Amino acid sequence: MPDKAQKETTASIAPAETKVLTMPGVQLRVSLGKDVVIRVPGADHSYRGRIVGFDPYDYLIASVRLPGRIRRQLALGGQMIVKYIHQGTIYGFRTTAYNTVTSPTSLVFFAYPSVIEKVELRRDTRTECNIDGALQAENGEYECLIVNISATGCKVSVRARARDPIARLKVGDTLVAIVNLGTEGTLKLPIVVRNIQREQGLHTIGAMFLDLNEAEEERIGNYLKRMRRLTRQPTGPAT
Repeated sequence: MPDKAQKETTASIAPAETKVLTMPGVQLRVSLGKDVVIRVPGADHSYRGRIVGFDPYDYLIASVRLPGRIRRQLALGGQMIVKYIHQGTIYGFRTTAYNTVTSPTSLVFFAYPSVIEKVELRRDTRTECNIDGALQAENGEYECLIVNISATGCKVSVRARARDPIARLKVGDTLVAIVNLGTEGTLKLPIVVRNIQREQGLHTIGAMFLDLNEAEEERIGNYLKRMRRLTRQPTGPAT
């Protein structure tokens, strides 16, 4: 029976709730400074970075901080899953690492993809909730309340002053949401902002999960089943 890493390497980059369009790698839209999320099959966490160099159709370079164990795995030609946002849509591909370096900064070199996947998310039924959480941005961490959640995204409420960096979020920005699911434990999930409503210092953010592994999908699914079993939930599209 294949282990977790093997299954993740051969599976689609998208969760089961999504429709995926396969495209040739020459259609990759990449630019310097592009935010990316990197996952190594079998690892429990994904890592945020940005593209700092590339040679079209040959290789790409990402600046990303990785644990020593992950760096050593990639330095031996390990497999990676890379995801990014372009014009509000998730794209991703599987690739092979060429090398990693730590000086003068942490970089990973990897192959230009032959195939990329465009993820078209289904509008899932939302489940209303009041979950304590936090948003991690490059400039700090902010307490928040998750007010609804689905298999593919969530809506988050956070209070911020006009001078707080979090108040300058825009559609397409990426963050990490820390979500406390009670008996299912606490998850740290990369999200991308899809819409924002601002009113008197209260920021309501509609977000889409950018990367979930199999265990995270299962734990969110278990939480949703429990909530729907124990409460009478209104239904509607997730935002």
